Amino acid sequence: MDTEYTGLAPVAIVGEAIAGEAAATLADVKKLVKGLSVNTFDLAEKLHKVKAKKFYAPKFNTFGEYAKTLDLKLSKAYYLTKLVEVMTACAIPREVYEPVGIAKLRIVCRVDTVNQDGGPKMYDLGTGLPVTGVEVVQAIMKHAEAQAPDELEQFVRKVKGQVGENAPVWYNISMTEGQKAKWEEAVSLAKLNIGSVGKDADGQYRDASEGACAEVIAVNYINDPNSYPEGYKHDIQHSDTYASGSDDQPAPEL
Repeated sequence: MDTEYTGLAPVAIVGEAIAGEAAATLADVKKLVKGLSVNTFDLAEKLHKVKAKKFYAPKFNTFGEYAKTLDLKLSKAYYLTKLVEVMTACAIPREVYEPVGIAKLRIVCRVDTVNQDGGPKMYDLGTGLPVTGVEVVQAIMKHAEAQAPDELEQFVRKVKGQVGENAPVWYNISMTEGQKAKWEEAVSLAKLNIGSVGKDADGQYRDASEGACAEVIAVNYINDPNSYPEGYKHDIQHSDTYASGSDDQPAPEL
């Protein structure tokens, strides 16, 4: 009898230790949220630990569900977590990245270090030799503290190919409630046809962005001969290639 139970003791002890660490970490996060102005990087490390070790389970299914219960914007919880995640992946210690500051680190951490399949993300910087996202971040961080945010922004956009027609822009328009309902219906249909375009920060499949959907809707309208008034001269160029330079994949016609 003693032999049976002796083998289970270490497992129980380890389980208790992990549960204790999880409870302590979750408690630390709540305390740090209240003192965010002076503990931002401490909070970032704790949030990353909660996400990486899944301390939010079993009460919550995803980190996102847990983060919504905090007195903190969901977007902030995610970017603080990603900040530590990227710096850790690039072997850059806190004493090096903390002086750079949150604002500039948010820009740097837009450089992906892994692709949709979990492998190393590769970038072509025009040298003929592809480099990994980790190498790109490490190179940027050597001078990030001294660089202005605008300089970092332009470089990161260039690395990600977000230049020219692929440069991100905001386009705001006014519409009625009825028009908004029709637009949302069209976007939902576009998302259905495009399908998933990758995974989000919680590993859940994500839909195409609204910008990608707008492009698909516009292209299909332009390519439809019935869209043009009689006598209107226009060379319709049917194409499966979309201008979007994001991770959203080209979609079939609706």
